[in-house]
Amino acid sequence: MIAASIALACCVLLLGQLAGPLLLRARWPARLPGTAAALWAAATAGTALALAGLGLLGLVWPSTPGHRLVDWLADCLNDKHAITLAAALTSALLLTAGAIALRLAVPRVVHTLRERRAHREMLDVVARDLAGTPDVRVLDHPTPLIYCLPARERPIVVTTGALDRLEAAEVEAVLAHERAHLRQRHHLLLMLADALHAALPWLRTLRLAHTILPGLLELAADDSAVRRHGKAPLIGALQKLAITSCATGALAVNPATAQIARLRVARLTYPQLFPGLSHARPLSWIAVVTAVGVPVVLATLGLLLPLVC
Repeated sequence: MIAASIALACCVLLLGQLAGPLLLRARWPARLPGTAAALWAAATAGTALALAGLGLLGLVWPSTPGHRLVDWLADCLNDKHAITLAAALTSALLLTAGAIALRLAVPRVVHTLRERRAHREMLDVVARDLAGTPDVRVLDHPTPLIYCLPARERPIVVTTGALDRLEAAEVEAVLAHERAHLRQRHHLLLMLADALHAALPWLRTLRLAHTILPGLLELAADDSAVRRHGKAPLIGALQKLAITSCATGALAVNPATAQIARLRVARLTYPQLFPGLSHARPLSWIAVVTAVGVPVVLATLGLLLPLVC
């Protein structure tokens, strides 16, 4: 049990405290944003899993500080003897920490889901379907916006302002960008990062992932659109779309700040400023599985180690 606790504690330290700063200092994420996003997601998920494993070991496994919780429950039912003070305090602290983490994380997820549902209900009333595209709806608004809101039907929203200002090729490039967001489930990664950051802001990797992941996912979606439609249409769209944030839970090709807009346009227009970008290739599914799976498997092995000891 001690070995399992040490293994999980090492996972929390390596993934939760050290992995994030190391990824932040790397120079290659702009070349392969999909790879970088997969590594950030893996470090985030591995940290959460390892931390949850530590808490469970402390509460229910013998020979750990709080394991008397289970014994105490059994003793109470049999009316034999009471739990020791030390074990009671440890168990109470572990349960309190877990409850606080859930209390901070769950409302974030609930809020995002409610905002998405309210926004979709509003769109059902005021938006209309775009003929010839089964996944797009049109919103009458002069601001040039295109964004996606995860939904079963017509998750991509295009304003009339965007249709008026963008060329047909630019619209198709932006739609490819939004479809990449939906196909790769970027909204789930962002929801996970937001919830874990709210629950455990003291872990550097989770704090940094909350800030870094949105930009990496935008670059990854840009790459997907460029592979299908080339750079010129997407560059033109980025220069014409409004610089504004969208609804909670939505993903948009339009940048939230002018700084991000300049970075994305520069990355597409002047690849020589990003060494090796022209040689970057889409990440194979084997590489993605490896990048995401290794940290999570390490944390899981630490949790399951007591079962084979």
